[in-house]
Amino acid sequence: MHESPPTIEPQVPDVRADALRREAARWCVWVVVAGTVLPLLAGMASSPALAQHEHKAHPIPPEQQELTLFQSDMRRMTGMVSVDPMGAMPMPGWQWMTMGVVRVGYNRQGGDRGDEDFESTNWFMGMAHHELGPGRLTLMMMNSLEPATIPDPGSPELFQTGETFDGEPLVDYQHPHDFFMNLSVTYRASLSPNAGVWVQLAPVGEPALGPVAFMHRPSSGDNPTAPLGHHWQDSSHISYNVVTLGGGWNRVTLDGSGFHGAEPDEERWNIDGGKIDSYSGRATVELPRRWSAQASYGHLHDPEPTEPGDLERTTASLCYNAAGDGPAAFELVWGRNEEAGEASNSFLAEYAHQLARAHQVYTRFEWVEKDEQLLATREEPEEPGPQADVTALTLGYFHTGRIWGGLGIGGDVTFYLVPSSLEPEYGNSPVSIHVFARARWMEATGGMHHH
Repeated sequence: MHESPPTIEPQVPDVRADALRREAARWCVWVVVAGTVLPLLAGMASSPALAQHEHKAHPIPPEQQELTLFQSDMRRMTGMVSVDPMGAMPMPGWQWMTMGVVRVGYNRQGGDRGDEDFESTNWFMGMAHHELGPGRLTLMMMNSLEPATIPDPGSPELFQTGETFDGEPLVDYQHPHDFFMNLSVTYRASLSPNAGVWVQLAPVGEPALGPVAFMHRPSSGDNPTAPLGHHWQDSSHISYNVVTLGGGWNRVTLDGSGFHGAEPDEERWNIDGGKIDSYSGRATVELPRRWSAQASYGHLHDPEPTEPGDLERTTASLCYNAAGDGPAAFELVWGRNEEAGEASNSFLAEYAHQLARAHQVYTRFEWVEKDEQLLATREEPEEPGPQADVTALTLGYFHTGRIWGGLGIGGDVTFYLVPSSLEPEYGNSPVSIHVFARARWMEATGGMHHH
């Protein structure tokens, strides 16, 4: 008599245990952030270099302080513009600069689709500059802890689309940024005080496509939210294996890039890599009275994993005070995607104004054409369908602390116009809010001063 072989039960993934492990890992990261960033901020608040940057080495009465807006345009920092903002600075030996932004707050999205969460958006940047031959060499690394500080599946944001979670399209959530946001080497050779050429090699970087990314431009102010048109305008700011060549003279800058076209995958802690299969080109013109404009075009090979196919992206923008060296900044952006014979457009207008040293207001208006079926079902449609017109208006305020200018609290409210076809899913007038605290710092060493 033969015994029956033992029955082997199939292995079923323990979803609850995986979720607990992810949550435990997230709390560990929060503990590390609290134990390292907060002491760092406290130390920098009393450091001579930061005090000099904040104009506190010799106290200046508030009414005499020049009002400016924060910007962190990496093109300007690396000299990839016609007139190098750092060209006149002496750089004997290595010059170092660090900066960062950390926001912690409550995010509540309204309507039937709305979600809520406590989250942190953040980034940290380090740079090193050194004179080399007729120009300068710049090493840059930018990181974010958002893979740990933004809970799955992402930051709640009504009508937001782009990238994936668990292999499905991410809808009504903004994906966290990757840990590596930039890793680049740039060399600029100066031809004259108003002209130069440059080359940049970046395992992680931004190609010559679109305006300055939203978190780096002064017109965004302290707005913590990614634009709804992000994936029509500036989403390529994290791309892989980017090679950029460019040059500029007087008011005109031309640059072009080759890069890997796929957007970052769901593994947020690594560097995806990939062969160079996409290209882009951009022209930028500095206009009188602090105005500037750019136009760009890019061919992206298979940017979205759930929607195979090449994408053609065209953008144009008009900006006031891109340098942030005044109390107000304004930006108009148009972005257009063409894919599988279908085209969709996006439009953005945003404004920030530093009314006084402690008071800033910001606003953003958006109109975007998005796939109606994708928004309604949160599933990738088999065939292109009708477009839904999504309109949003954000009004925000930020108050800067008195002890240290890098600390403050803020909040904003966003109103939406919902197409009638999407009212069953979103309601007819959802309202979303953010309330947050922000820490920001910038420090330079080696005799280099940056404003």
